[in-house]
Amino acid sequence: MSEPKNDVYINALEESVHFSFKTINSNIEKGGIRLNKQQALDLPYLSARTLLNENFLIPTDYQANAGKTASYFKVVKAAMLNDDISLEEAEFRQQVEQLKPYIQPIFNAPYQAGIEDIDIRMRQLLIPKNGEYISISPLTAAGVNYLINQEIDTINIARKEKDSEFNGIQTAVFGIGGANPQNVGSLVRAMQRPITLSSPQASEKIRQALAIFYNGFTYRILRKVKFVSARKNAGAALTEWASILNRQLLITANNVIQNWHELEIFSPSTNMEIREQELKFLKIIAQDVLKQGFFQKNILQEAEAILPSMDEIERPSFWVHPSQPLIIQGLIDPELRDDLWKTKFADHLAKRITHETIMIETESEEVAISLDHNAEGYIARRLREIIR
Repeated sequence: MSEPKNDVYINALEESVHFSFKTINSNIEKGGIRLNKQQALDLPYLSARTLLNENFLIPTDYQANAGKTASYFKVVKAAMLNDDISLEEAEFRQQVEQLKPYIQPIFNAPYQAGIEDIDIRMRQLLIPKNGEYISISPLTAAGVNYLINQEIDTINIARKEKDSEFNGIQTAVFGIGGANPQNVGSLVRAMQRPITLSSPQASEKIRQALAIFYNGFTYRILRKVKFVSARKNAGAALTEWASILNRQLLITANNVIQNWHELEIFSPSTNMEIREQELKFLKIIAQDVLKQGFFQKNILQEAEAILPSMDEIERPSFWVHPSQPLIIQGLIDPELRDDLWKTKFADHLAKRITHETIMIETESEEVAISLDHNAEGYIARRLREIIR
């Protein structure tokens, strides 16, 4: 093996490190660590040790720029990175070629320098272990940054081609080394290009689905009902119906002798025309509420993959959390609408209807329908007939 004319290049190579202390602070005393091949690690992460496991040659760097170190290291760097030096002077090319055989051997054994005393400027993490603490100083391998930047540049060039499957990778500018970054290392500029990622974006669909699954939803009552009817006097009929209910059911409620109200005996005096409009009115409201449950289930189905399994949370239906009220469970999942649910839902909906003023918009007029709370029992009974 031919020797270089000056062993300063070999010395620079042998003292080079993967992890330099000065990448933390350029005023730190020189020192660093170089890995060897036996420290390779087979894990699904990107690091100096895992790259060694994949047979990457990770460039090393000088510990400090003292004297002509940076000048000497130009030869080391060219030899290590296998740069194109065809345009360099003959002497430089010769020095590079003479140094190349020394590159691989330096990774046969680990190397470390300046670790006897830790500089107070070094960052330290205190990690608890066995009732005590271990002080860890995280360091960056500039050579890993160099390799990453090469891949980024390759991808960003490739994405400019037609039908490229690559997305551009954004990098930022991160100042290291102050006004004289070469004092930190020859590869410091590779460390000045950190990859930037967008912050995690919340998925509105997922958020909405989880809210429905765990918290359910509150159904709404139509405030305005468009009432398309073949009969021109539909609005008048419904107004009369509301008036009859409020008047006659009040009498029923106040009859404490027969106790009809408690026994759910209601007998408002109506005719076929009024009953027909009553049925249409209640159907429109009930169907709108059932449709709301259908929409909630659609949202859950679109996010099915993120819902807990039946093993994780035992429940009557995959689509509802067991803490949900029975009425909400049945609205979301029609499979849960048994007779008990129909009774509970009809009672609940009747109560909601009697607490609202609903505008009825017909083809010829607009009227307001407002029912007294005494009509709850009657409305609930009619709703049970509709739901069944």
